[in-house]
Amino acid sequence: MKNKLIAEFIGTYFLYLIIGMCITPPGAAELTPIAVGVGLAALVYSCGHLSKAHFNPATTVTYLCAGTHSAKAFLPFVTVIFLGALAAALTISVLNPTGLAEVTAIEINTTRVIVAELAFTFALMWVILNVAIAKGTVGNGFYGLAIGAIVAAGAYAVGPISFAAFNPAVTLALCINGFIPWHAFALYSIVQIVAAAAAGLIFRSMQITAPNEFPEATQSNT
Repeated sequence: MKNKLIAEFIGTYFLYLIIGMCITPPGAAELTPIAVGVGLAALVYSCGHLSKAHFNPATTVTYLCAGTHSAKAFLPFVTVIFLGALAAALTISVLNPTGLAEVTAIEINTTRVIVAELAFTFALMWVILNVAIAKGTVGNGFYGLAIGAIVAAGAYAVGPISFAAFNPAVTLALCINGFIPWHAFALYSIVQIVAAAAAGLIFRSMQITAPNEFPEATQSNT
């Protein structure tokens, strides 16, 4: 478990560090989705063999609902993921305080944010489930690229609407750095968790799950 948690902290830390530095002025502008997608793919490949590379509490929820993550391991994973995002947000305040001073929080259109985050968090979870734990793709070499690609595509599609968070820990870090208003944190997180749970439950109902990440998961979740 220790190695899994270390991997999750490191992966989440660098995921948000990439996101935050790319969107903080002067940033990477229109190249941000590509940078984030490529960076995420690399991080998934580096940590996937250790912890399945969640980097996202929503991913932990979707694995739990799919029956491949134990309830006992849920809280430790979610805790270190949030800590990783928090550490990255604080790092950005050191690396680029001038840029952060220029940041203005996105204007929230509740309906559009709900639809954008619900749709693309579900899409992300669906891709993760089907390339990481589906029987038909066991041992594939493209899982990291697929996950990075759907995040990049989602960022291009709905980034201007919701900042393409798709992740409660990333949402928290975006709030800390001023990109998303704090009053929207609960809305984002609830929508993301609902989308993740739906993806996991649908995936589980189709009975296409590969061997469990945690051997005890089936017993603890039945």
